[in-house]
Amino acid sequence: MDSPKFSQFNITSTPYKTVNKQEIPAYVFIPKDVKSGPRPIIVRFHGGFFIAGDAIYPDWAAQWSLDYTLKHSAILIAPNYRLFPESKGTEILSDIRDLWTWLEKDLPAYLKSIGSDVTPDYSKVLSYGESAGGYLAIQSGLMRPDFIKTIIAAYPMTYIDSPWYCAPSSAEFPKSPMGAPHIPKEAFLGFAAGLEKGKIFTGVAPPERMHLCLAAVQNGLFGLLGDEEELFPARVLEKTNKDVKVPYFFAFHGEQDSAVPCAETVKFVETWKGKFGEESAVVATIDGDHGCDATSTLEDEWLKAGLTGVTKAWIG
Repeated sequence: MDSPKFSQFNITSTPYKTVNKQEIPAYVFIPKDVKSGPRPIIVRFHGGFFIAGDAIYPDWAAQWSLDYTLKHSAILIAPNYRLFPESKGTEILSDIRDLWTWLEKDLPAYLKSIGSDVTPDYSKVLSYGESAGGYLAIQSGLMRPDFIKTIIAAYPMTYIDSPWYCAPSSAEFPKSPMGAPHIPKEAFLGFAAGLEKGKIFTGVAPPERMHLCLAAVQNGLFGLLGDEEELFPARVLEKTNKDVKVPYFFAFHGEQDSAVPCAETVKFVETWKGKFGEESAVVATIDGDHGCDATSTLEDEWLKAGLTGVTKAWIG
């Protein structure tokens, strides 16, 4: 929490959920120069293929997103959540659902308990995430369309039942995220077989566990997350009533992404627009690999254009 990247925020943490006597934290970022009273809310989910990462790992926090938070004097909530393979996909979604319940019911009392004179403005709630966190931001918007006004999904995982996630790498279908060497499936399966029953895992700074991420992607092991319908955003989207007022949706992706397929993001956004209307979503594809926004600023034209609709839907 002491990274220079976060120097303009006061950061505290609190458990929003306890599983098997193990706490799962949410980090609360409040801009140091924020005015008192109701403030907009951003909830940001970290990436890491559901296997690695941490809510306060600074290298995965895009500077533009922190600047956007500061620009609108928003409260930023960054939760951890149970990770795979210690936990299955439905358990991860359970954490996300409970996070939103905690935010809605308990955040005001928590802010008061830490001596803050800001309060959450529940009419201005934004769900944001990168990669696996982008998946969770989308799932959040579909879970709570009554509460969430806007979704930002950066290079999100979407069709986690596609061959990219469920078929092994081969000469005809090579998978080498960020140019990484091949990791045998035994690295992941052996790790999973040795897990202590009931013990959860909720966050770690890379490069720890990144070899597990590579093994899962390269060997198509994401089917182990589960096969429940709620795990697949496209299936949830298909069953959502077209008359539901869903959050405004902005997604972006690097065209050369070697870790998460860009084409799947484009396909998902087009499906969303086909159901809820052309004005309900926008997608931007830009030059770059995974993490294509690492050096982006709020002055970049593609980002400025995408955030125009976000800000209007979020702030009004």
